[in-house]
Amino acid sequence: MRIPFPERIPLNYAILAATILFAIQVFEGTAFYFAVGTLLFIIFFTLAFNEAGGLSRASGAYVFFYGVLVFLIGVTYKAFLGEPAESNLKDPKTTIEVFVGGMAAMLFTTIISRRFRRKSGLLEHILKDSDMYRASVGCIATGILANYAIALLGQAGAQLQATFGQLNQLVPLGIILAVTYEIRSSGGTRSINLTALAAMGWYFFWGLLIFSKQGMLTPLMCWILPVWTLGYRLSRAQVLLGLAGLFLFFHYLVPYAQYGRSFVEDGQTLSDRIDLSVNLLENIEETRRIYLTNEIAMGQTLGSYYDTPQGFWERLQFISADDALINVTDQGKVFGLSPIPLELMNAVPHIFWKNKPVFNFGNLYAHEIGGFSEDDTTTGISFSPTGEAYHLAKWLGVFLVAPLIWFSLFVIFDSLLGNLRATPWGLLAMVLLAHTAPETGISGAIYVFTFGTEIITFCAIFATWAAPPIASAFIGPRRPTDEPVHHSRLRRLSGISETTSS
Repeated sequence: MRIPFPERIPLNYAILAATILFAIQVFEGTAFYFAVGTLLFIIFFTLAFNEAGGLSRASGAYVFFYGVLVFLIGVTYKAFLGEPAESNLKDPKTTIEVFVGGMAAMLFTTIISRRFRRKSGLLEHILKDSDMYRASVGCIATGILANYAIALLGQAGAQLQATFGQLNQLVPLGIILAVTYEIRSSGGTRSINLTALAAMGWYFFWGLLIFSKQGMLTPLMCWILPVWTLGYRLSRAQVLLGLAGLFLFFHYLVPYAQYGRSFVEDGQTLSDRIDLSVNLLENIEETRRIYLTNEIAMGQTLGSYYDTPQGFWERLQFISADDALINVTDQGKVFGLSPIPLELMNAVPHIFWKNKPVFNFGNLYAHEIGGFSEDDTTTGISFSPTGEAYHLAKWLGVFLVAPLIWFSLFVIFDSLLGNLRATPWGLLAMVLLAHTAPETGISGAIYVFTFGTEIITFCAIFATWAAPPIASAFIGPRRPTDEPVHHSRLRRLSGISETTSS
C-alpha cells in the first residue's frame, strides 16, 4: 500500500464532495448560510491548494494543514454524528464568514505570492546522496550531545545553549535523513535502520518526560513523511502498527501529556520527572479519566463543538475555540496589532537579547474569553490564524494583516525550499507547518517565516557541511558502502531528482 501524495486536488471532485456534504448538512438541520459557507470554504481551499502547488510546496502544505485541521475534519465529523454544523457555537454567522473570508484571502495570497517566489529553492540539492547517511549520524549525535557539551562552559555558555536550543531540530532532521537514505539505498524494500530507530526512541522518551505531545508524535511524523513522499510501499503489518500507534497516542498519550503538565515545577530533577512519568503511565486509565473530566470543564469555558465529549476529535478542529474568540471580539474586545511587532522581535536569538520576554497570547486571549483563574498564566489555548487575525483587527485583520503575513511566509519558504520532496529539510519544514499552520494563530505564521527560516537554514547548512565530518568520530572514516544504491524506478515514484556531486 502506498499513501497518495496530493500535488493537486481535481476541482470537479472537490465540488462533488462539497455538494454531498452540503446536502447532508441541510438534511441534518444545518442553517442554510452555514452549509453554503462550508461549500464555499471547500472550493476556495481546493483552489488555494492547487494554486500553491500542493504538498510539494511550503505554501501548499500550509494551506493543507490549515484547511484540514482547522475546519474540514470538524464539520465532516459533525455531519457524521448527525448534528447541525452551527450548533453549540456562540456566533455561528460571523464564525463561518471569518472562515470563508480567511480562505478566500489565502487563495488570493497564493495567487500573488506564486509570482514572486523562486522557481527552485535556494536549499535544494545541496546535499550529496553519498553524504546522506553520515549526515544523519552527525545530526543525531550533535542534536543529542551538543547541549551537554555547551553546559560544560557553565554560565559563560548559558546564552549559547539557549540559542542552540531554539535552533536545534537536528534529531528530527537526522531521523528524516536516515529514513530517506534507507528507502533510497534499499530500492524501496526497507524504511528503517538502527540509527533512525535509536533516534526515534530517544526523542519519544524525552517527549514523555517533558509531557510534550509534539515531542512524542514527531518521531512518527519524521518516519511517515519520507515514506509518504518517496512512494514507499507499506506492508499490511506496518499499516496496522501505524494505526495502533496513532490510537495509543490520541487515546492515552494526549491525556497523559495534558494532565502531566500540571505537575511540572521549576527545579525538578531528571529522577523526579522519571518518577512522575512512571506513576502516570502505570495508572494510565486514571490519568485519562481525570484529563477527560478537566477537558469537559474546559469545553464549558471555550465551548465544545459537539453535543457530547468526543475526546481527541475535539483537538482536530478549531471551530469552537475560534468561535469563542470571535464572539468576545464582536462584544468590543478587539485586541489590537501589538502581537505583530512583538512576534517579529522574537526572531532575535537569545544570544543577542539576554532577557528576551516570552509572550503567551493564547493564554491572554483565553482570559478575555473568561473561565480561567487569574493566576493561570501558563496554560496555552490554540486558535487558528484567521481566528486570531479577526481578534486583532476584525475584518482588517482577515483581509489585510493576515494576507500580508501569509505572503511573507509563502514567498520566503517557497523560495528557500522549492520542492519539499527534494530535500530532507523540506520535509522538516512540513513537520513544522503541520504544527504551526492550524494551531499557533497568525502570530505563529510570523514565527515560521522569521525564526523558522533560521532553524531550517541552520539545519540544512549543518547537515551539508558539518554533520558528515562529525559522523566520522562515531562510525569511522568513509567507506565504499556509504554510497547509496540508486534506483531509477524509486526516483520516478518519488519525483525527486538525484543530487549532483561537485
